Amino acid sequence: AARTYAIRYRGRRTARGFDVYATDADQVYGGVDTELPEVTEATHRTAGWIVTYRGEPIQALFHSTCGWSTEAANEVFQNQEPVPYLRAVSDRFGGGRADYYCAISPKFRWREEWDGAAINAVLAQTLAQSTSNLGRVTNLRVSKTSPTGRVAELTVETTGGEIAVPLGRIREVLRPAPDRQLPSNLFQLHVERRGGELVRVVAAGAGYGHGVGMCQFGAVGRARAGWDFRRILAAYYPGTKVERIY
Repeated sequence: AARTYAIRYRGRRTARGFDVYATDADQVYGGVDTELPEVTEATHRTAGWIVTYRGEPIQALFHSTCGWSTEAANEVFQNQEPVPYLRAVSDRFGGGRADYYCAISPKFRWREEWDGAAINAVLAQTLAQSTSNLGRVTNLRVSKTSPTGRVAELTVETTGGEIAVPLGRIREVLRPAPDRQLPSNLFQLHVERRGGELVRVVAAGAGYGHGVGMCQFGAVGRARAGWDFRRILAAYYPGTKVERIY
């Protein structure tokens, strides 16, 4: 999948002298010193193989943990047309509470909490460019959800009015800490108010990342269940093929 991504976007930044960033702007890469022997072996054993759709390298997006299901690209990147192979794929394999391939992830389930003062301080900083009159935050509510339950719009009610936060900004706006965004958009919001004052906000969530394409911990779970790489890629990128190009 990583090779496919690199092949698809070769030449995208020719003027800058490179093709992809080593950050989450493209693909996070910590350098040769961070590589594991088994990953290097897998890289060599699959040399030349990429994932294609109708003969072209796919948009091989992936993320850490889907939480229960991946999400369609057009739901997350809302200015994009539907992509046939980037649609919602369930990670469930049984009927139990933890019967998901990605349940091995430390971010399979998570919880973040703010008191009234903390949520006001966070939103005053993250929404500063959205309004010149934020005022005091009085309530938060989920106003839209995607087909898989991800929060697609968050409404912040303040003494200065209401602010609609779109899906693409929610993780950045609702920060648990100044240097850390919310793990994912797949969460339920619990708000406690007392006498018209906001006293506590809890986000009970699942998964880590944008949720589009291959779930990395889900891929590990499927591999441990005996799936080979072709079957795993076909599950997360339905309708695609694995082909050798060199």
